[in-house]
Amino acid sequence: MNQSSLQNNKNFPRPFNDDYDLLGVLGKGGMGYVYKALQKKLNREVALKVLDTSSDKESIERFYMEAQAMKELDHQNLVQVYDFGEQSNQFFIAMTYVKGSTLADVLANRSRLDFDAIEIIAKQVARGLLYAHSKGIVHRDVKPSNIMITHDNRVYLMDFGISHIQETERLTLTGMTMGTPEYMSPEQCHGDQVTIQSDIYSLGVILFEMTCGRLPFIGAKPIEIAIKHVQEQPPAPESFRPDIPNGLSALILKCLKKHVADRFHDMQELLDALDNVFPKSSDKRNTEKHIPGNSNVRQLIKNRPLINADSKLKTKSIFSKKILLIGIFLFPLLVFLILLFMLTYKPPSTLQEISKFTLRASYEERNLENEGGGYPTENLYDKDFKTAWLMPMPTNFKNPIMIIDFPQPTIITNIGFAIGYQKSVDDNFGDRFRIYNKPKAIYLQTREGYRQRIELEDLKGMQYPAIKTVETTEIQLFVDETFITSPENDFAISEIRMLGLLAN
Repeated sequence: MNQSSLQNNKNFPRPFNDDYDLLGVLGKGGMGYVYKALQKKLNREVALKVLDTSSDKESIERFYMEAQAMKELDHQNLVQVYDFGEQSNQFFIAMTYVKGSTLADVLANRSRLDFDAIEIIAKQVARGLLYAHSKGIVHRDVKPSNIMITHDNRVYLMDFGISHIQETERLTLTGMTMGTPEYMSPEQCHGDQVTIQSDIYSLGVILFEMTCGRLPFIGAKPIEIAIKHVQEQPPAPESFRPDIPNGLSALILKCLKKHVADRFHDMQELLDALDNVFPKSSDKRNTEKHIPGNSNVRQLIKNRPLINADSKLKTKSIFSKKILLIGIFLFPLLVFLILLFMLTYKPPSTLQEISKFTLRASYEERNLENEGGGYPTENLYDKDFKTAWLMPMPTNFKNPIMIIDFPQPTIITNIGFAIGYQKSVDDNFGDRFRIYNKPKAIYLQTREGYRQRIELEDLKGMQYPAIKTVETTEIQLFVDETFITSPENDFAISEIRMLGLLAN
């Protein structure tokens, strides 16, 4: 049964394959649908994630990466994978079916949480991440919608679809920086390598949101939020929650440090800090408390029923009639809201590498071995830009050293340069390198007149300095006027990459 027929067939239960019967739709993810299913051999309910058949090779790799990563994980706070495979050209993962609500639903109903609930959730998420990190896996997309809370306050972390397995070759996803902008670390916004501190940052954002009832960085567009993660300091939590416990504000702000080295060293250190804020002696008491705002998470109080049995019998008939009347009136509204959501829903935006652009550079391109010879003066044209050589430097600083053209208006938030080495442009000389000095800075100027100085002093290899978010069809690059133009001071831009935030 293909994905199209799965979506169009609304009758449940129905068979998926010899091992699973589909019982209903739980939700739709970025790569397909998630169904409630029955694993017939073991007679147990599972969540069955089924990949969309239209998915490309990279999505299939991500799908199997999630399955492989989660298969190795066995922890009480992580959703467990039971089975995965391919059936009639359908890729699927069978995993723990968690009855409860997501933290996103809880926050939507309650806004900020009480501190007992914050402790219950934060400690369990941290323990799950500590275990995943011990197996060399970084989640990379820790957010409220990936955190489930059961009726007995058990917390599960799920969706390892974009996880990164450390110390192995990184899966290349067409230059895309994966994650959700509201919860992404600065290094993810830059497109740099993720570490366990990236998950610590994301958990810090969640702690801020649970405590303050809002995100630390808010913007009209996802791209504005991503820039704030890189450039702005988060507000003090006590400015939104004056009754915050001693130490919790400092803990949250340490998680949200811009530089990886300034955050907690690992998840165990964060757990120790949480234990200092919320002593371990309260753990037993806290697991019996109610997490407000979640209708599926009941209050657990020993030796006392939730509802008196006699009153329950007396009110059952009246309650049923009220429910029927409410349902009759609310059903049309529910249908309208579902249709509105289907028509207006857009998946979260992600930072992506901008690959469609053309370079034009007006300068004389010379041979590395013979500065007197060289190629004729002409524009360098490279539609599939990989490398650009600047040698020698132009003497007129008012002229751009390079022009970047885009086929359509493009939003840019980060631009990366690899500067300081030069590979031979002539195959006759082989793969030879020459080291160059570089100016202190270059200037970026858009067709619309926006101008920004980008410091080059600390750049080593490919990095992505954040720039003011610009939308343009042309960028011109100028060299800093303090640079001394001479053969000894020639420098090379060996690679340029740009990141923008484009809708999926």
